[in-house]
Amino acid sequence: MHHLPAPWSAAPERPRLEQTQIHLWRFHLDLPAAEISQLERLLTEDELIRAKRLLDPRKSRSFVAARGRLRQILADYLEVPAETIRFSYESSGKPKLATVHASDLSFNLAHSGKMAVLGIGKEQGVGVDLERIDPELAFDQMAAQFFSAEEFSCLSNLAGLRRRRGFYRIWTGKEAWLKSQGWGFSGPTDQRNLPGGIPAGPGWKLIHFPLARGYVGAVAFSETVTEILRFDRF
Repeated sequence: MHHLPAPWSAAPERPRLEQTQIHLWRFHLDLPAAEISQLERLLTEDELIRAKRLLDPRKSRSFVAARGRLRQILADYLEVPAETIRFSYESSGKPKLATVHASDLSFNLAHSGKMAVLGIGKEQGVGVDLERIDPELAFDQMAAQFFSAEEFSCLSNLAGLRRRRGFYRIWTGKEAWLKSQGWGFSGPTDQRNLPGGIPAGPGWKLIHFPLARGYVGAVAFSETVTEILRFDRF
């Protein structure tokens, strides 16, 4: 059985990840301008260019906050300066630690609204997703496009607020599992439409976790994981 501690815990100064653990980190993206400037100094030229291409200033600041915090957290595990961390990218665009680090850490970052969550595991991989619940979203249309028949039927049995939250639980569960496999909703249709309301493949598990009011989070991980720890980086 997989257990989550009741509260999110304060960030340890030097986190240590065991082979059978997954670590989840949550942090805010709406940071003061001075802190955004500090994080900006940790980014590579390529990352700064990506941030500037985002015409919406809020999205640009969120990108800087997410990448800066990602670097700070990984630096605590690797015990190197955050600005020296280098990434390589899979065909799907998913970042991973470059081979120069000679590390078996795997990670996955997700963000929505003003919050972000980072999952860190060993070489077996991890996928995370979170979504801010939008009370105006026409979710039935999205469910009809992206959900399997079984998932859509499961959603149809819910009513009211439970139906909207049920949509987000299925959505984040699918996205977390697909990201753990190196895919996403941008992948092929046969990869997106997985059977069951809580998708998981052979050897994998998926759970939802509380993140903040108005948000839904999910993490997919290897069945060899027996403990999930959660930390704040505020």
